Amino acid sequence: MNLMLVCASHSPLIYFPAAESDPVRAMRTALAATKERILAFNPELIVLFGCDHYGGHQMVSMPAFCVAIEAKAMADVGGTPGQLRVPRDLALAAVASIRAHGVDVAVSYAMDVDHGFSQPLKELTGGVDSFPVLPIFVSCLQPPFVPFHRGRALGMACADFLGSLPFERVLLMGTGGLSHNPEHLFPAIDNVADEWKPYHLFGKRQSDVSQQAWLDYEISMHRLGAQMIARGEIPASALCISEEWDRNFLGSLCRGELAAFDQWKPADVIEGGGFGAMEILSWVTAAQTLRSATRGQPSVTFYSPLPDVAIGFGIVESSPEPSQIHLGSAPVGESKEAA
Repeated sequence: MNLMLVCASHSPLIYFPAAESDPVRAMRTALAATKERILAFNPELIVLFGCDHYGGHQMVSMPAFCVAIEAKAMADVGGTPGQLRVPRDLALAAVASIRAHGVDVAVSYAMDVDHGFSQPLKELTGGVDSFPVLPIFVSCLQPPFVPFHRGRALGMACADFLGSLPFERVLLMGTGGLSHNPEHLFPAIDNVADEWKPYHLFGKRQSDVSQQAWLDYEISMHRLGAQMIARGEIPASALCISEEWDRNFLGSLCRGELAAFDQWKPADVIEGGGFGAMEILSWVTAAQTLRSATRGQPSVTFYSPLPDVAIGFGIVESSPEPSQIHLGSAPVGESKEAA
C-alpha cells in the first residue's frame, strides 16, 4: 500500500476574502496544484482527520475522537452539503481495530460534518463524494482539550489498521489551523451567550435554537468579519496570525519531531497561535499515521499569513510512500509506550 499525506488549513473566508490579494490568489493556486496531485494519485480511500464547529458535536457529550459510520455534510459557512461516501463495513472494522489498540473512539451512525470536513474534500478532491472516505472527528474546539500524545496514539492505531486493508493507494488528510482566532464565535462554554448556549450544549436535541439559526448566524458573522477586515476595523493583533508560531509548528511537523508535541500545552498553543490553533491536533494525528506506517515526512508546499482570510494558511504534503505496517505489528520505529 502506498500512502500519501496532505494537511491543509481551511477558512470560510476563502470564498469571500476581505480582499482578492496576491497571497489569496497564490493560496488558491496552491490548493489547485495539490488537488491535481491527489487526483493523479487517485486514492482508493481517504482517511480524513477533521474538526467541527458545532455542526455535528455539542458539549452535552463531546468525544475526544469519533469515527463516522455514516456522515453528511451540512450547508454551513464555507462548507458544501452532501452525503460522504463512507464504506460502512470498513468504518466498523476501523473502530474495532483502533479500540483494540487502546484508543477509545466514539462512533456515529449519523454524523453531521461542517466545513472542517467538507471544505478540504471539495477543494482538494472536487467534492464531498469524490472518493470513499473514513471521517474521523478530532475534538479541537473546546476545553478541556485532547492532549497531543492522544492524537499521536490515534495515529499509531490508524496506521496499524491500514496495514490490514487490501488497497494500493490511501490518502491521509488533516485539516484545520494554523494560527487564527475564532474565539468570538466559539468561546469556552461558560462564556457562550445565553442566546446560543442551548445549541452549543444540545444541538438538535433542543428546540430553543435551531441548527439553521446557528448556521445562519455563523454565515452572517463570517461575512461581517470579512467586511470589517477590509475596512481595517479589526486589528491584526485580534486575528492572532503569527508567522513565527506557524513556521515553528510546520518545522517540527515536517522534521518528524512528533513526540515533541507531547509537551505542548493547549494554553501555550492558544497564547502563541490563537484559539483556533488547537486544530493542529488533526495535523499531528494524520502525520503520526504516516510516520508510523512509512517513516515518511511531509514538506511544506505553501504557507502564507493571510489576514484577508483571517488565518495563517498552510499546506503540507508527502509523496506517496509504501507502508511498512502489517496487521498486528507495532508502528515502525515507534514505541507502544508512546500511546
